[in-house]
Amino acid sequence: MTDADHYSNPERFAERKGAKRYRAAINRLGLCCACIHRDRDNTAWGRSICQYGQTRLYPQCQTDGRATKFEPDGEEVHRIMEGIQHAA
Repeated sequence: MTDADHYSNPERFAERKGAKRYRAAINRLGLCCACIHRDRDNTAWGRSICQYGQTRLYPQCQTDGRATKFEPDGEEVHRIMEGIQHAA
């Protein structure tokens, strides 16, 4: 059983709504914004880019074998979640 099995209906609804907000924020910012390998100084069209090349975006980094794969940056994910909670 997962933790979601122990939630009441209102709690499940709140969890799903939070997850939906997080996915929307990541889609808006681009998944690379939450990667530890992003170029912190440069962006392309307002979105984060990979430090290993401007043409390398998620999910290409998972399969091209050229450099490291996507790894989430815990601090950045936390910052995104804080922004979502303050906007709600």
